[in-house]
Amino acid sequence: MSELSDRLHSWMATGRFEQIDGAEIWYRVEGQGPWLVCVHGFPTSSRDWMWLLPLLSGHFRVLIFDLPGFGLSEKNPSRDYALQRQCDVLEALCQRLDITEAHILAHDMGNSVVSELLYRVEQDETRLIPQTVSLLNGGIYMDLHQPLPTQRLLRLPVLGGLTARLSSYKVFRHQYPQVYVDPDTFDEDHYREQWQLILNGGGRKTLAKVAGYMRERVKMGERWTGPLERMAAPMQLIWGMEDPIALPAIAERLVAKNPNAEWVKLEGIGHYPQLEFPERTAAAIVRFVEARDP
Repeated sequence: MSELSDRLHSWMATGRFEQIDGAEIWYRVEGQGPWLVCVHGFPTSSRDWMWLLPLLSGHFRVLIFDLPGFGLSEKNPSRDYALQRQCDVLEALCQRLDITEAHILAHDMGNSVVSELLYRVEQDETRLIPQTVSLLNGGIYMDLHQPLPTQRLLRLPVLGGLTARLSSYKVFRHQYPQVYVDPDTFDEDHYREQWQLILNGGGRKTLAKVAGYMRERVKMGERWTGPLERMAAPMQLIWGMEDPIALPAIAERLVAKNPNAEWVKLEGIGHYPQLEFPERTAAAIVRFVEARDP
């Protein structure tokens, strides 16, 4: 089942590969207008943006890409997958495309990659300046993060590798749909393709390594939460309110600490607003950005 479906091969053909920071990175640019750079989460890929693309590309020049260790990008088992290195890839890809200012959209793990970018902005250590930031559901505060059972095991230094080797589509098919409020909205091909993208290119060997970002978030602490809490540039949280992983209390805490942040509450939506309610998610992004960049 690790072979890519015809639909995923067609998806791959819409983008291109580029050598970035020592890894083959798959990316796609769509649309015209100001740049909107999208950073996906764990354990999935930029495929998560597939239904947002046609809704956003009429307003923005959208960049989607797979971070190393994810989706169609290279999965080298000897690579360092720390989120600071992933942020290096984000910066390097944007530099390659001559992007110096952009609106940023992130989800899940991608929120922490963007938090590292914001830290570098504060320290004057980056040439990539976010004009606005839109964050979808993610475990920003780890004390409020509730990962799935397999994710809990994957993030452990020893058991993580064993869990990855023993993981199966059956287990994935049982656990992953729990992140959606209505799993039956998605057909079987959707779940099979998400699993194929996880395993693609030897993903089983790197799955535990990329899952280590959850330990990083605890270690980094204020380095990543502080810039979000202090951010003066426009920021909004678009949050599925029925998320069992990244609880709404995370968004509530961040909004309390940063009164400048706006909070769009999506009732009846789970962990993936971009897949479960793409129309409302896209509308919130367009409204938010165009109000500040008409």
